[in-house]
Amino acid sequence: MKRGLPFLALCILLLTGCQQEEKPPASSQLPEPAPKTAQELLEEQPVDDTHDAFLVDTGGRMGTLLVKTELVPYEEPAELRYYLHVSIWDPAAPEEPIQMQEIDWETVHYGEHQILDVNFDGYSDFTYLYARGIQVEMYHCMLWDEEQGLFVELPVYAEIPSPNVRPESRTIVGWSRDSGAGNGTTPVYQWVDGELVCVRRIETFLKDWGDSDSPFVLTVEERIDGKLTEVYRMEFPPDSTEYLTEQMKWEDLDYHGEEAGNN
Repeated sequence: MKRGLPFLALCILLLTGCQQEEKPPASSQLPEPAPKTAQELLEEQPVDDTHDAFLVDTGGRMGTLLVKTELVPYEEPAELRYYLHVSIWDPAAPEEPIQMQEIDWETVHYGEHQILDVNFDGYSDFTYLYARGIQVEMYHCMLWDEEQGLFVELPVYAEIPSPNVRPESRTIVGWSRDSGAGNGTTPVYQWVDGELVCVRRIETFLKDWGDSDSPFVLTVEERIDGKLTEVYRMEFPPDSTEYLTEQMKWEDLDYHGEEAGNN
């Protein structure tokens, strides 16, 4: 009987050792690292001559999103033009983009964007510079659609020269200068039944181009029955700058000219 005791003790030791080996390692009990913030993800993105990234706080249920852009050259390098590819990422699920811009944007400039509420719905949209000249800047625009949870392109915005979004009047005013005299074209856009349309076009030009004594002519077209129709025309003496003041007045859609000045 005494000979069975050592064997019993050995079994107890082996059983205890197996139980100790089955314990999970201490490292597996550590808490998982916290997900990266949107700012941390942004700081990880490459920003160089062909890559850019920025955050857009949509103001909606998806919060802040990460926008990545990449320049892709044309197959013909002599054209000196590029396509701009855009992808949208949710920092809460950074494994793959929630949206890829399917339409390639032709561009000659890169790395400049604006975050604006272009359609005045309370959600943030973004615009991206694609061309810049001596007189004008041109931008593409992506509107945030809260219902779809996606950005939607607004093609007409790319036609507005040097767009100036004005929340106080809920208008978008463009400007294309013809000369140092301040003459040029000012289109005024407004949202009508969910569509961004040009509701007024102001133009100032020399009546006789090349003649230093030529008067300036200011014309205004209004959107009537779906098309622009001239409603105002006035000539100003060549030594006067009153046309500049009148030109600015017409940028206010509540202004309809002085009765004496209409033809």
